[in-house]
Amino acid sequence: LEAVCVILDVKPAKIKDDSGKMVPDFWKPSVALLNEKDFLQRLKGYDKDNINPKIIAAIRSTYLTNESFTPETAKKASPAAEGMCKWVHAMSSYDKVAKVVAPKKAKLAEAEASYQEVMVGLRAKQAELQELRDKLAAMEAELRTNTKKKERLEGEVALCSVKLERAEKLIGGLGGEKVRWTETADNLASAYVNLTGDMLISAGII
Repeated sequence: LEAVCVILDVKPAKIKDDSGKMVPDFWKPSVALLNEKDFLQRLKGYDKDNINPKIIAAIRSTYLTNESFTPETAKKASPAAEGMCKWVHAMSSYDKVAKVVAPKKAKLAEAEASYQEVMVGLRAKQAELQELRDKLAAMEAELRTNTKKKERLEGEVALCSVKLERAEKLIGGLGGEKVRWTETADNLASAYVNLTGDMLISAGII
């Protein structure tokens, strides 16, 4: 129980020994500690992650080096003494492990923080990439639309070229016919002028 008082930082009383010298004594503080209604809760809720280095050093040098400070020996006194002895050993063991694990936890936390930072940057780049992909898809769709329009216009141009060529040929053909029709009209006009005289001559001959 004295070791429990040390871990819980319960100060010892001062009493005189046989020589009259004032020495620390944990009996009265131990009894007062046991009478606390929340004693077990103090043990369960003890901040084992932040044990004072001086306290744990005192526990190891004063109590854990004592060969009789074992749960087996304490059990002979009472089950409660055994439980408290186990608790003191457990606090020492946990502290040793925590001093090894704590730096690793710190490194892990640092690595996780770096990872999260990288992931934030990665998600931003992924968003930018998706935006570029969307723009590219829109441009490709527009290109396909314009390509179809171009092909349609080229078809219309080709058709118009064929029609124009046919029209030119037709106009060219009609131009040749115009000369022939003009000559024919002139000939008919001359014949018409001469028609009366020809009729009179034919009548006289008859």
